[in-house]
Amino acid sequence: MKKLILSIVALAAISITSCSSDDQIADSQAQAKEQEVSNNQTKKALLDLCTVTSTSVTVNRWQAPSSVDANWTPVAATIGGVNVQWEGIYGASIRPVGNTGKWYVGTIDLTAACDEWGTWKTAVAVKNAAANLGTAPTDKYNVLGYNGTISGTNYGLGYYSYNITTHVMTPAKAIVIWKTNSGTDATSVTSPSSATEAYLVKVTSVAPGTSSSTISYNWTKVL
Repeated sequence: MKKLILSIVALAAISITSCSSDDQIADSQAQAKEQEVSNNQTKKALLDLCTVTSTSVTVNRWQAPSSVDANWTPVAATIGGVNVQWEGIYGASIRPVGNTGKWYVGTIDLTAACDEWGTWKTAVAVKNAAANLGTAPTDKYNVLGYNGTISGTNYGLGYYSYNITTHVMTPAKAIVIWKTNSGTDATSVTSPSSATEAYLVKVTSVAPGTSSSTISYNWTKVL
C-alpha cells in the first residue's frame, strides 16, 4: 500500500511538473510572439520615417495676369497624413487645409536631413511668428510661398525667390509641416519641438507657364 501511495504521489508530481513546463513554454511562446509583433511594428515605423516620396502638382491660372494670387485655382494634395493645397502665384504657395488636427508650417535650410530632426527642429523659422508675417496673400497666416517683398508686395517668410526678368523660381529653403496639440487655430504660433507628427518637404522645381504651372517636390516623414 505504501508503494502504491508513493507511486501515486510520484505520478502527481510528474504531472504537476509537466503542466508547469507546458505553461512556461506557452508563456515563452506568447512573449516571443509579442516581441515579434513589436519588432515588426518598430521596423514599419522606421521604414515610414525618412522614406522619400517624389511627386508633382499642376496648378491652372483661370485668368490673367499671373502676378495675382487669386487668379490661380488652388489644387489639393496630400503629404503623408496632412492635407495641403498649392495656391497663389504660379501655384507655388503651400498651406495646410481641411485637417481635423492642427498643422503649421515653417522653413529650414535645404541641407536639413530627415534623420537629424532632433537636431534642427528648434531652428525652424515659424511662419506665424509676428516677424515672419507679410501683408499678402489675403490670408497671410500659415502659408509659405515667395520669400520677402516683390513688386511692392510683402509675402513675409517664404521658401523661394523669383526673378521677374527671367521668370525663374528658385527654392531657397525646405518646408516643414508639423502637427501639434498646442495651437488653437491657423493663426497660432506653435513650436515644432511640440510636434506629434512632422514632414520635411523640398520643392525641386517650379515650371511656370502662361496658363499653368507645375511644382515638383519630394517629402519625407521626420516624426
